[in-house]
Amino acid sequence: MTTPPTNWNTKLVVKVDNETVTPISKFNPTFSVPVVPLHSLESDNVAFVSQPATFTFTMEVQASGPVVAKLTDLALKRKPFTIEASQESGDDWTFSSLKFNDCFITSLANQTTPSGPPVTTISGICLQVVPTANV
Repeated sequence: MTTPPTNWNTKLVVKVDNETVTPISKFNPTFSVPVVPLHSLESDNVAFVSQPATFTFTMEVQASGPVVAKLTDLALKRKPFTIEASQESGDDWTFSSLKFNDCFITSLANQTTPSGPPVTTISGICLQVVPTANV
């Protein structure tokens, strides 16, 4: 049985506290779930130690609307917020949504070029991730 080719036509949308962040050029979540093997004198890999999972993200947002000001305000107040990456159209993405709860911004950096709109790069952490799979 052969699998039909995937038609990559899904359009993803990123929301912060249920408000669509636009225009966003990149959203890069990173999940780290470290596991360290334990060895003994008799044998290798006899057990493991699981370390805490961490969830971080970076995103680039064009600084041409009120979203960057709102995110800057959240950062300065150290206020938690939710980020959701979900499908706006199509069904070829593995997840119907990824919800990042209790997010905190750790840094904001602005870049201005003469040839385009200013871009703000936002980095942060979140304390909980809830994936929802497509069925």
